[in-house]
Amino acid sequence: MKKYSWSFPLLGLLAVLVVYACTGVNASPKQSAEMDLDAETKACIDCHENERVAPKVHDQWASSAHAKNGIGCMSCHMAAEDDFDAYQHEGGPLVASHPTPKDCATCHEKEVEEHTKSKHAYPFWLYAAADRAVFEPIVGTKQGCESCHNISAMWPDGSVGECDVCHSKHSFDLELARHPNTCGECHLGPDHPQREIYYESKHGNIFAAKGDNWDLDYHSSEMDEIPHEAPVCTTCHMDASPGLKSTHNVSERLAWESQAPWSYRTIWFEEELGTWEEKEERMKTVCYNCHAPSFVKDHYLMYDLVNLQYNEIRRQFVKWIKLYTKLGLIEVLKDQTIQGTEKTFSGTVINGSWYTTASELMYNSWHHEGRRFRMGSAMGAADYVQWHGIWELQHNLQEMIAWGAEHGVEEAEKIYKSDSPTKFFTYKLYDVPGGLYSVVTAEQFSVPALYQIIPNYWEKVKANVDQAYNKGLLSEETYMRWLERYENRDEYLGKNYDAHPIFEKYKKRQKMELDLSDPSTPLSQAVGVGLPSPTPASEKIK
Repeated sequence: MKKYSWSFPLLGLLAVLVVYACTGVNASPKQSAEMDLDAETKACIDCHENERVAPKVHDQWASSAHAKNGIGCMSCHMAAEDDFDAYQHEGGPLVASHPTPKDCATCHEKEVEEHTKSKHAYPFWLYAAADRAVFEPIVGTKQGCESCHNISAMWPDGSVGECDVCHSKHSFDLELARHPNTCGECHLGPDHPQREIYYESKHGNIFAAKGDNWDLDYHSSEMDEIPHEAPVCTTCHMDASPGLKSTHNVSERLAWESQAPWSYRTIWFEEELGTWEEKEERMKTVCYNCHAPSFVKDHYLMYDLVNLQYNEIRRQFVKWIKLYTKLGLIEVLKDQTIQGTEKTFSGTVINGSWYTTASELMYNSWHHEGRRFRMGSAMGAADYVQWHGIWELQHNLQEMIAWGAEHGVEEAEKIYKSDSPTKFFTYKLYDVPGGLYSVVTAEQFSVPALYQIIPNYWEKVKANVDQAYNKGLLSEETYMRWLERYENRDEYLGKNYDAHPIFEKYKKRQKMELDLSDPSTPLSQAVGVGLPSPTPASEKIK
């Protein structure tokens, strides 16, 4: 453990600059040379510049609020003899090679404590199944998963995390930490593409168009309002807004654990952070700064239903993987060489053991497509809800069933060979009458086939929503909002409105384009072009 005199004016090398404004002096090397530097800091700078050892570190520090406030090198790099990272530096003082959140906490105690109690800090990857320990070579995962999950590094001095994952050393530029691309260093890719989801959303589109002109170097706790017309990541998850305090606990405003194999209501540090309803209300408080209450409540209603619907799809994958394991088609990976006892690596329900198509479908359907479905809904990115989300999930489930049919599983064969369109829905359904943000006409909602082919569709959906509410998975406000739509579903489904005046014109125009019985239509011309030359293959292949 590091032993410090806590009266020493330390400022964490890796800390977030919330207490001090990031009004960096943008100092050049010449300007910083004129600063009033303590002797130790001056010695560090002179040596690093003269020996050309990471000389840019000095420039980065010189433009920081640390430098402006007189926080020198040894404030963060001081070490005691028994510190895990202490070493004798060039015959000089003991130096700490890895300043940790414990160092940062000397001045940023609140921020470090909040981070330590967040899911950012939770080292779930240490306990996760073996996808980063057995299925791939360790050399890959060291610069892969671990490079991002250092944000939950567990240090020998008892602290957790690595602040410079977000706050680049040695500048600790608050503007950089607040930029969506910083979050996107880790939150991207097939398994958690929040960066891509954000930029697809209206929020991200506004930022992409106008963000270059935004000043992100501010203290939200000192602002009377959100300073920009659209949020960045920290606006929703960390920054203060009217009626809400800033936080480094990114779990304070999240009501669903929607990254997990199952979506469930969070109880993370509930004794301090409150119930999931209270966490959700904090996030809504941010939303209300820009959106009307009806818009916000409809968004959360749909997001809740997406999480509940995902769980029912997940339930099917669990059913099939358990059946295939029971039948001996998939084996759990085991090893008997570890300390003389049998060790099981990754149960098939979580990762499926990877070596079969069914196993891969099992894993990807929660870790990839299932997350995208849920996260796209949370952040308002339609393509991730649809084509990268539920569409892929549906394909995965049908492939899962087809794999069983190919291996002689009778139940799977019956579904695979069925000619009923309901074969695609082996799970229970959630839905809400009407569109999400708009009033619709009867023409628009005469399209969904499920409303026509499933008897008593809405009554069945209501029974499922009732159960979710009774089990505590929906708030009373959300349930009553859903119930109001259900009780007035004819209106929400457009049945109370006259036919749209332009709809018949659209149908006429479509027929003019797509009627194959008329050789003059554009589609007939494209399909029946009748090129005269033979194909190269037909001339060579006999």
